[in-house]
Amino acid sequence: MNTKISNYRRQQVTTIGTMYIGYAMSMVLRMIPTVAGTSIRDEAALGIDLESWGRVLAAGTCGALTGKFLCGWAADKFGGKRTFTIALFVASLFVGLFAMSSSLIMFQATFFVTLMAQAAGWPSMTKIIVNWVAPKQYGRVWGILSTSSRVGTLTATFVLGSLLAWISWRGMLWIASAAGMGIAVFYAIAMKDKPEEGIPDDDSAAPATTTPTLAAKAPHAFEGLTLLQTLPHFFASLRFWLISGSLMGLTILWDFLLMVPMYLQDTLALDTAQASRAASAFPLGSLISVLIGGFVFDRLDRKTMAWVMAGLLLTATCCLLVFATLPQWHLTGTTAMLVSLMLLFLFGLCLSPCYYIPASVFSIDFGGPHSGFLVAILDAMGFAATAAFYYFGGGIAQNSGWSTFLFVLAAVCLWSLFATFFFMQREARNLRRRTVTA
Repeated sequence: MNTKISNYRRQQVTTIGTMYIGYAMSMVLRMIPTVAGTSIRDEAALGIDLESWGRVLAAGTCGALTGKFLCGWAADKFGGKRTFTIALFVASLFVGLFAMSSSLIMFQATFFVTLMAQAAGWPSMTKIIVNWVAPKQYGRVWGILSTSSRVGTLTATFVLGSLLAWISWRGMLWIASAAGMGIAVFYAIAMKDKPEEGIPDDDSAAPATTTPTLAAKAPHAFEGLTLLQTLPHFFASLRFWLISGSLMGLTILWDFLLMVPMYLQDTLALDTAQASRAASAFPLGSLISVLIGGFVFDRLDRKTMAWVMAGLLLTATCCLLVFATLPQWHLTGTTAMLVSLMLLFLFGLCLSPCYYIPASVFSIDFGGPHSGFLVAILDAMGFAATAAFYYFGGGIAQNSGWSTFLFVLAAVCLWSLFATFFFMQREARNLRRRTVTA
């Protein structure tokens, strides 16, 4: 392998590693206020009950919705590095301000800005991946980077959440805020938006003796079109609407993690630190499956993946139904704890590949030069559905009980199953059509 290729490979590994660290920290900042949620609710002077906390979560989701459009546009306009560096610093600052809040409106406002800034992560990484990665590696690279999200979530729920046994929730948030600012500085220094030259030709089918060469990517169908000219192409695509429907349901399911500590506390009578540690089973399952899922996605055809993902989401639906009926089993102590951990692990294992990989690969493939904004649109639709759901979800859990809340979530999971299945079937037909016309 020549020197240019060797330098490129080394730069690529450094770039992916830097994104990994940056996005893991971003997820810590997203999750850490919710880890503090049980302590905030227990502090009577604050007056935050379960319904109020649902509205805090809804405000944060509205912030994420706003941030997706703003940051998606910024990533396409100014590049992934600059957008994500500024966003990481802003999110860190407002986590610190969240720690200083003492009223519902302040919790809502600071969480709104935190998640608005944190929303920059995925669009920014999409723009960088387009510049650094060959198309046939998209699945595995997204799989690897998606584990950074799970590492960040585990750090927030298990490591920092465990600190609640010794320090106040405000102190835990200040630690996260300071760490985020340090990582933002590191990201600004270490990250490169694009390689100095092109990327290697896709040589996956070439003989082993062939030396890969550096080459620019072929022009995309949207190359030369402005964002306003491209948007009608997005909205006219059935593929776009199918993946949007899938993500609307999957994002609601994903944010169940924000309610898990309170569910465990109310159902199993766990204390704050125990509930936070138990919730880490969800991201642990996700961490394992999304890494494997990325490599599997690159190797299996889309039609087969449609059935695989349908099976995963059917299993996730069953997990929610078991959770809904769990109080009727009258389990106590260690048995109840182990069953909950097992269900959360399996739920995260099944949900993660369906949530992360298809939409990420589709955004780069279909969006091309406007992939950052396409990611933003897809995520925004998911966050809009989540904001609406959790605005009323806290009231459902408080007034009708956790079982009703979980039955509604199970119905959402079935919706996602069908939308994801038909999207993947459509992707299979699209790839076949492109192969025939190539």
